[in-house]
Amino acid sequence: MRTVTYERSGRTNTGAQALRVEGLHHLRILEQGEEVAERELTQDEILRLKPLMEEAAQQPSLAVVEPDDDGGTEELAVSLAFEDESVPRVRRGVKRLPAKETGTPYDKLLQELDTLLSAELHTRQPRHAHAVLPHMLRVEE
Repeated sequence: MRTVTYERSGRTNTGAQALRVEGLHHLRILEQGEEVAERELTQDEILRLKPLMEEAAQQPSLAVVEPDDDGGTEELAVSLAFEDESVPRVRRGVKRLPAKETGTPYDKLLQELDTLLSAELHTRQPRHAHAVLPHMLRVEE
């Protein structure tokens, strides 16, 4: 199985987040092109990703979906690329994640990869809810 890279970024943000699945065995997480985590895939992850990646690999190599050009401002850009191809399979602007309406099998694969990337980033640096209590709002004179 080939290496697949899923990347998401803000349209004006250079802080892209990416997930690279190497041979359905190894997982790398990148932020702004720098590797921040790596590990082996679990059996459950392999079982979920394998059929989707195999189906996507059998699609024609130039299945690029360009960003919507409806005059609105897209907030996020998403791409999915196979290692040995010169252009990404999927490249599009989206208003929210995961990317949808890309077609089968890409919608399911993008959803799985986005969920996996989000979970890995959250594990690395969890975001904690912060409550603001009324006494914290008082302005001291």
